[in-house]
Amino acid sequence: MKKNSIAVKYLGKSGTLLSRENANSKLAKSLHGETPIMSVPLHLAPAKLSGYNVCAMSTASCRAVCIHFAGNPAYAKNKDKARIARTKLFFEHRTAFMLQLVREIAIAKRRAANKGMQLAVRLNATSDIRWESVMVYETTQKTIFDMFPDVQFYDYTKLLNRKHIPPNYHLTFSLAENNEACAIDALANNMNVAIVFDTKRTKQLPTFYILGNKSYRVLDGDLTDYRPSDRKGCIIGLRAKGKARALAASPTGFIRPAATLP
Repeated sequence: MKKNSIAVKYLGKSGTLLSRENANSKLAKSLHGETPIMSVPLHLAPAKLSGYNVCAMSTASCRAVCIHFAGNPAYAKNKDKARIARTKLFFEHRTAFMLQLVREIAIAKRRAANKGMQLAVRLNATSDIRWESVMVYETTQKTIFDMFPDVQFYDYTKLLNRKHIPPNYHLTFSLAENNEACAIDALANNMNVAIVFDTKRTKQLPTFYILGNKSYRVLDGDLTDYRPSDRKGCIIGLRAKGKARALAASPTGFIRPAATLP
């Protein structure tokens, strides 16, 4: 399947939608786990950076510490340009975008198979789109999950009321400073909740954490990026990194103190 001309116009001849499996250190950890997983992410321009809103429930704190703004400042301009181009392609030429995504997932699937690995895809690495509602072909009502039933997709989300989630799409709810009630509901529905703690990089996360007057086991979410194998009904603990470390001292509630149970 050749890259379509509209995609070339937006992305350039060598531009892609999906980043490589070693795009960041956490993704790379999935390559060396007990069951090696090749995870590839789709990075769009977060929030309203492109002029289109891809994070409907974003908050001031999550925008302030978004991983999009991490990394070497020398590459920031090119990174912004590439992610804005992908986002504009998605909103302005949806079919061309989706056909390009199908093409790239097929290529990644072959690359994973050649390495003897399972492919996993994160569509919302820097966005929060309801992909279960996005059709590849409007006339046939097929989603990307229908196109690749043997590929595992996974994401974090702040959108609790997501319906008709396909079996090959795993979602982890993200706690922010204004959605604790939604996080409690998510846990009650056997959905895991990601919480950013003020734990330092070299320190252990709490074993348990109380949310809504109930204690939940905390799993170390920094060990791997791959979430579908996590035990259900747990909190996925993440250590504050980059700009989030400065936010840890703020009383907003986005970064939680790592207090353990007595």
